[in-house]
Amino acid sequence: MIENKNTSLLKAVKTGDIQGVFALLSAGAKVDVSDENGTTALMFAANLGYTEIVRSLLDADANINLTRKTYSLTALMLAASANQIDVVKLLVSKGANVNATNDDGSTALMIAALKGYLEIVQILLAAGADISITDKDNDTALKLAIKHKHPAVVKALSQNSNIVNSQDSEGDTGLIIAADLSYLEIVQALLSSGADVNIKNVDHGTALLAAAATGNTAIITALLDAGAEINHQDKEGETALHLAVVEEYIDVVKILLQRGADVQIRNHLGDTPLLIAAFQGYSQIVAVLLGAGADMEKKNFGEVALTLAVSKGHFSTVKLLLENGADINKLADDGKTALVKAIAANYPEICQLLLAQGANVNLQNSAGVTALMWAVVEGYSQAVVMLLQAGADVDLKNQGGYTALMIAEFNNYRSIWTILKQAGAQE
Repeated sequence: MIENKNTSLLKAVKTGDIQGVFALLSAGAKVDVSDENGTTALMFAANLGYTEIVRSLLDADANINLTRKTYSLTALMLAASANQIDVVKLLVSKGANVNATNDDGSTALMIAALKGYLEIVQILLAAGADISITDKDNDTALKLAIKHKHPAVVKALSQNSNIVNSQDSEGDTGLIIAADLSYLEIVQALLSSGADVNIKNVDHGTALLAAAATGNTAIITALLDAGAEINHQDKEGETALHLAVVEEYIDVVKILLQRGADVQIRNHLGDTPLLIAAFQGYSQIVAVLLGAGADMEKKNFGEVALTLAVSKGHFSTVKLLLENGADINKLADDGKTALVKAIAANYPEICQLLLAQGANVNLQNSAGVTALMWAVVEGYSQAVVMLLQAGADVDLKNQGGYTALMIAEFNNYRSIWTILKQAGAQE
């Protein structure tokens, strides 16, 4: 009979039958009765928002902090997850543990923050909820509100300077996370709450670098207006400008340059923004960087912007660099000019462009090697013909005393040997 009363109590609670609840409690039904999952009458009432039933169960000495078998949820957590404001107020006033954690390490505050329930968050904060608790994913209530894009909740949670600038195990602040997720409203909320714009994570990354890598111009502007260090370098030496160039965010590049970014700065690999842009063939960004005074003759690993662009076959970028005065005959540290690199990589269109723009067809490096000799070594008959038409001297010798004809004969390139002979090469 008692078992039936207990079952009936759960049914009455779930259907909101307050009179039935009163009657069953008076008849001796167990107040903390639960179903097979450990969900008690109080938990059902709290989750469903039956405030007066919750009150009656508490008056009958229901255990307010009992945890459910599955996930270790409390009545307060269930009420918070369902945005049951009046129930949350009641439970808090009756002494519910606001800092109890479930199996995931989450509190009622975290649940409300994740869902964006501002009033619930405010009630729990007023009741002393601990903002610093982290769950098993290393998330705090603030971090969850940021990730799930709830600016009003973020604002409520970030009133304390210690909280707004707190860092997770990776050193990321809420501001860095929001910038990385490209959430402008969240960034603005955090900045208005006093977030430190220049805090570094374990990789020495800042919110500005995160924003540059995602390409959000509005966030970048907001961070710069808040005093972000524009030329800050992370552990790899990357600046916001480097990252914007890598990702080909031309609007970000323009903003950073307008705000004073150093166009010549190198990362720890020695790359300037221009070298990166030339290597990638980002012609529009190359043009912007050149307009800001980027030095085309700066080298890294022996390469300048022109030789990098040629090596990767970026015709438009090569053309742009030449139009802006790049030294067409400059030797890279490997002893190759742009023309030789174009030949070695078999880019005939770029070869033609370089020749048309005045590349020295007979330039010899320190070993005496000419572009024609390189073309012969590679076995590229088309390049050989092109160079001969441009006036290549067939009888020049390298430091070993070899001519292009000798190299062709040594490599058994009969068709090239014939072309050279027809051009007047001497044996």
